[in-house]
Amino acid sequence: MLRNCVMPHYNHNAHQQRANNADSVLAGCRKYTNINMARASYSRKVKNANPSYTVPDSHTARLPFIQDLVALSQSRDVTRSDVAMYTRAISEERQKQFYPDRTNAMRTLHTVFSEHVNLVTHQIKISIRNASDAAGLSTISDEEKEKVEKNKDYIPVVSISRASRAFKSMILLGWIVAPDHWQVWDKERGYWIDKYFEATPLFFEAVGITAERVEKQKKQRLAWLKKKALDSGMTAESVGRMSISQIKTEHKMEWRRAAFNRRAAEQDKKKTKARIEGKGRAEQRTEAIKQVLVLLGQDIEQLTTAQFKDLVNKEIARMRRITNTSPPLH
Repeated sequence: MLRNCVMPHYNHNAHQQRANNADSVLAGCRKYTNINMARASYSRKVKNANPSYTVPDSHTARLPFIQDLVALSQSRDVTRSDVAMYTRAISEERQKQFYPDRTNAMRTLHTVFSEHVNLVTHQIKISIRNASDAAGLSTISDEEKEKVEKNKDYIPVVSISRASRAFKSMILLGWIVAPDHWQVWDKERGYWIDKYFEATPLFFEAVGITAERVEKQKKQRLAWLKKKALDSGMTAESVGRMSISQIKTEHKMEWRRAAFNRRAAEQDKKKTKARIEGKGRAEQRTEAIKQVLVLLGQDIEQLTTAQFKDLVNKEIARMRRITNTSPPLH
C-alpha cells in the first residue's frame, strides 16, 4: 500500500523564498509603525471625557433670551436634534457618525457659544481658544508640563485641537459660518488673528428656538441700540443710517482691532501717534481712511459712502484719543 503512495517533493528554495518575503513584509510594517503606539506611551482616551461649561459669576446682566438659549443648550443633545440629523442626511460631504467624545465637545462648545452670541449680528464674541478653555477642552501635554517644572517662567503650549475639530463639525452642520474672506492675516507676526465667526439660524433651531423668535429678538435689540445711540449724542441722521449690515461691519472692525491691540497695544499706540502727530486735518483723515480700509477688507462693499464716512470719523476720534492728540486747527 505504501509503495503506491507518492510523497510530495519538498522544495527547500521555494520555502526559503516565502520566508524571506514574509520577513520583508514584517520589516516594512515595523518601518512605518507609529512609535507612539507603543504600550504605555499612547492613549486614545481624551483628557476630559465629560466637558462642561458654567456661566461665570461676572455675567450678571444676561438677557432673558440668552438665559433661555444656554439652558436649552445644556438640557439636550444638540447633535441629535432634528436639524442636525436632517443636515447630515442631505449633506454632499459624507459624514461619519460622531463619536461620544466629539459629541460631548460639540455640545459643550454650543453652550459656550450660546452665552457669547450677539443677538443683532449673530457674531460669537469669544475666541476659539477662550471657548476651548471655558468648555474644559484645552489640554497641556506631559512634555509641556515637564518644561514648566524645569522652568517656572516657561509658558506651556496649550492644545485646542479637540475644540477645533468640534468647531469644524459645527460648520459642517451649518450651525456656524466662518468664511476665509472674513479672516485677517497679521503680516507683522505671521499668523491669523482670532477667527471671526457667526451663528446661523440652524444654531438656534438646534435647541428648538424658531427663526421667527430669533428675528423678533434681533429687531428688538436693534431698536434698543438705536435708542442708546441717540441718548449718547449721535445725530438722528446717523442713527437712521444704522442697519444690521453696518453694525455687523463695525463689530468686525472692533473684533479685528481688539485682536491686534491685545498683542501689541503699546506698539499700536506708538505707530498711531507717528501717523497723526504734526499732521493737518486732511492728512490725519487720510491716515484714518487707510486704517479703516485695512480693517474692513472686502466688507467695504457692504457700506454706503455715508456709512464709510461715519467709520472714518470714529477712527479719527479713536486715534486722537489713544494718543492724547488734540485736533489740529487746519
